[in-house]
Amino acid sequence: MESKLINRKRSQLFIHIYGALSIFHFLLNQITDINTAVVSPFFGISTYLLLLVFITKMNERALQYAMLFAMNFYIFILNFESSAPITLIYFVVPIIICALYNETKPILVLGLLTAIEFALFLTVYDRFVPGASLSYNQLSIVVFTLSIFFLTLLHSLYFSRYWKQLEAKNASMEKALLSKEGYLQLFFETAKDAIAVFDSQEKIIAVNPAFEELYGWTSEECIGQILPVYPLENTLAIKMRTRQVQQGKSYSLLETEDVRKDGSRFHAQITLSPIFDNSEKIVATSMISRDISYQKESEKLIVQTEKLKLAGEIAAGVAHEIRNPMTVISGFIQMMHHDPKHCFPEYTELIQSELERINLIISEFLVLAKPQAATLKDFSVQKALDDILLLFSSELNMNSITLIKDWEQDFLLNGEEHHLKQVFINLLKNAVESMDEPGEVRVSLKEEENDMFSISFEDTGKGISEKDLNEIFEPFYTTKVSGTGLGLIVSQKIIQEHKGKLSISSSEGIGTVAKILFKAQ
Repeated sequence: MESKLINRKRSQLFIHIYGALSIFHFLLNQITDINTAVVSPFFGISTYLLLLVFITKMNERALQYAMLFAMNFYIFILNFESSAPITLIYFVVPIIICALYNETKPILVLGLLTAIEFALFLTVYDRFVPGASLSYNQLSIVVFTLSIFFLTLLHSLYFSRYWKQLEAKNASMEKALLSKEGYLQLFFETAKDAIAVFDSQEKIIAVNPAFEELYGWTSEECIGQILPVYPLENTLAIKMRTRQVQQGKSYSLLETEDVRKDGSRFHAQITLSPIFDNSEKIVATSMISRDISYQKESEKLIVQTEKLKLAGEIAAGVAHEIRNPMTVISGFIQMMHHDPKHCFPEYTELIQSELERINLIISEFLVLAKPQAATLKDFSVQKALDDILLLFSSELNMNSITLIKDWEQDFLLNGEEHHLKQVFINLLKNAVESMDEPGEVRVSLKEEENDMFSISFEDTGKGISEKDLNEIFEPFYTTKVSGTGLGLIVSQKIIQEHKGKLSISSSEGIGTVAKILFKAQ
């Protein structure tokens, strides 16, 4: 509380005490005849009621002086009415009350007023006989009053400045504390990173709104609970890390995988810290978490882009250095193969097929090289798909694969039709090669949300394992015996150039879905 408010509270307390004593004095007059004072209790009660009327209208300084002067005049009247000099001792009461305010000025003013009143009693009233030496009782009263006056004055002089400095310091510290707590609370509530505080039993004490948004649990669901915010397979490592933090160790910007309320996982960057009390004892731990899934995807894309760049640089060199001699070799092999006197036609046939495979690899390399000027035009996506399916119809029939065409409507796309046909060929070829026995391939063309449309190639083949699924867009990675590991990455590059998106989802033993998303015109 501020000093002005404290002084007002003091004054209000003393006013009520003053009123209670005045009423007690009046009642005492009704009970006994010993007390001869009549006017003073009426003065006390009337001034008490008057102070109650103005108690909220006067400032703290005016209220303080009004209360002190009312007490002083009450005692002054009491001494005029009293027949005993002992009542002079009551003048000490307002002086002592002054000292409780820890201010010097009221003591000096009241001390001067009391000295004047003592002089009046000395010269006007016969409480002190003029010209006569003071009696022992009278002298004791004067000495006692002066002692109290100087004691309170010195006390006020010595402690008033110190008390004010202390009050100012306390007020400053209180404001700083409130401000600090306010800033900390504001930081906690508005932080973009998820923050959670755990007790020694790993139960949540507090979470901020960012935590609720990231993990999916509300504050009411979190408080006092142990939440499964990490995958079960990481339980042992998490427990060990928690014990280390509870022993004083900190973890900064640790990359891990966390789990949301709905069970979905995301890449997280967390900071774990112990929280100490004033005695340096660990009372809780804090976790600051940030979703870095987008950052991980960006890093992966950067690495993939670098690999594409490298593959493109290799492609330019390979096309120049290998293709020309390969043409010569291929020509001579064909001449040898068709020579009637050639003794090993099966060898030249095998060499020719391998040369064709090398030529295919070089062709796919060239797609990764620097883009050439393309002829962009609007074309029908449905017609392009029909052309490719017609091309593959004989192969599908040969392998007893059922083709299902699911066209909802046709879409126009502005781009290089031949390049996108190459993508469709790659994806359809992958679907066919994934089936060792008769199966089904479904090709869909559908409208999607947000003015998008999709082209899907779904097969009932053997599927792709989770490990392989994470690697399929890596250059030169393949699970096929005769694969180059470039088909999907070339397809992805072409689709990205057309501002589309390619995604692959698969389940082992069930099949694979390759889905392309484009913006509809």
